[in-house]
Amino acid sequence: MEALTSTAIQRGLSTRRFGRPVIVHESVRSTNDEAGALAQQGASEGTTVIARIQTTGRGRRGRAWLSPAGGLWLSVVLRPKVALEQWPLVGLAASAGAADAVREVALLQARVKWPNDLLVEDRKLGGVLIETSGTVAIAGIGINANVPPGALDAQTGGISLLGRLGHSVDLAALACAVLGRFEEHYDLLHSDPDALLARWRKHDATLGRQVRVWGAQELEGVAEDVDDRGALLVRTPEGLRRVVAGDVSLRTAETPAE
Repeated sequence: MEALTSTAIQRGLSTRRFGRPVIVHESVRSTNDEAGALAQQGASEGTTVIARIQTTGRGRRGRAWLSPAGGLWLSVVLRPKVALEQWPLVGLAASAGAADAVREVALLQARVKWPNDLLVEDRKLGGVLIETSGTVAIAGIGINANVPPGALDAQTGGISLLGRLGHSVDLAALACAVLGRFEEHYDLLHSDPDALLARWRKHDATLGRQVRVWGAQELEGVAEDVDDRGALLVRTPEGLRRVVAGDVSLRTAETPAE
């Protein structure tokens, strides 16, 4: 099993841009912050920051995200060449790519809960955080890979690959798979957004289920689809409502609140 080093990751990469270069840190406050600083200095698209530990990792809406040793915590510098209204699809590309990577490395079916959760058996395995500034997007992906079950955040009802499989996975191989599958889906965003959405729907755990939305909007209904800008379409007694990622939190009956 390869150690999580830049050399091991570069040796296993099949990407054209993502992970080229890759910088691996022992500990940082936030990989998104590190990648954002590199982007401000002109870092090329695909530049990747990985940390073995994040001391102040965060999720959507400023929530704390526990990031102990054993997890895969990475961020990728992106410079999307699509219309601004399509930028929310970057998050769908990241989550679908991460789900593919988990299936590839751990041989487990991972699903995605709109807008940003990665699930195994309806428990939270990880998540995606997209942060934007000007023409740059930073895509953060966190996966509870080899995190001991006792170190997981009990409030999120989390699960790790270690806890589910009973053994560790190769973090370098998982990083390579995440970067490869994410790049594949990100390229689809630029060449064929409808194909990207079709792939995301294959991993989806939300559509067709009763959901509750709160935050900027409060409503209940059945999640019917996502539109071409990544918004969730919810059928309520009052009609079809459009819910925009980043403005709300969402809960399905089978999963805990974010």
